[in-house]
Amino acid sequence: MRCYSCDYEFDNETGVCPNCGTDNRLYRAILSSSARCYNEGLELAKVRNLTGAANKLTAALRFDKMNTDARNLLGLVYFETGETVLAIREWVISKNLQAEDNEVDRYLNEIEYGPGLLQQLDDTNRKYNQALAYCQEGSRDLTRIQLKRVLKNNPRMVKARQLLALIYMQDDEYENARKELRYAMRIDGGNPLTVSYLNEVNDYLREKNEKKKSKAAKKEAVAFQDGRSSCPSRPSSKPWIPVRAAS
Repeated sequence: MRCYSCDYEFDNETGVCPNCGTDNRLYRAILSSSARCYNEGLELAKVRNLTGAANKLTAALRFDKMNTDARNLLGLVYFETGETVLAIREWVISKNLQAEDNEVDRYLNEIEYGPGLLQQLDDTNRKYNQALAYCQEGSRDLTRIQLKRVLKNNPRMVKARQLLALIYMQDDEYENARKELRYAMRIDGGNPLTVSYLNEVNDYLREKNEKKKSKAAKKEAVAFQDGRSSCPSRPSSKPWIPVRAAS
């Protein structure tokens, strides 16, 4: 490890810098906590719990802002959920902290030199902000149209799918809402807002389906009663004997 006081690199059991005598044991524990949070965030990212991963990686950076591995992965998590501005911010910080031998160079180059990618990202964010403005004004139709444009440019933007699902729910289009939320869950299975909305949609559709079945059962019972009341009277108790065919 490197001494936080004099930047001297050493490795001993005591944690005391042999160059300046600074006790680095607490500093070592902080770095260990940062590494542990990074590893936990990495495992959560592997199973598509991106919200949980972002929380762990943010904690890793609170312990050690120089943890460029955590910062780079946090940028990838943001990018995967459609938060491109936040992703680029983390990658630029990472590049400033570690100018050489940093994997973030590849991410930034793909964004910078991708054909029209930066312009597309900027256009997507502008359209999403406009959709929010329409929503605040109470214009759900315009909000819906604008969000579909956003998702055409950036299908991974989770917050846009959440808002579109909410619009569908308000318009009593719960099946469409469920489709959007299921798509969002495939991107980030740990987002609590998506989970909450999806539970609400599933409860509504389940209750609606149960009411439909109950109504159908009552209708069938009424039809059965009507059918019994119109049946002809019972025949006599004499056994029925078929007529022999003529020879």
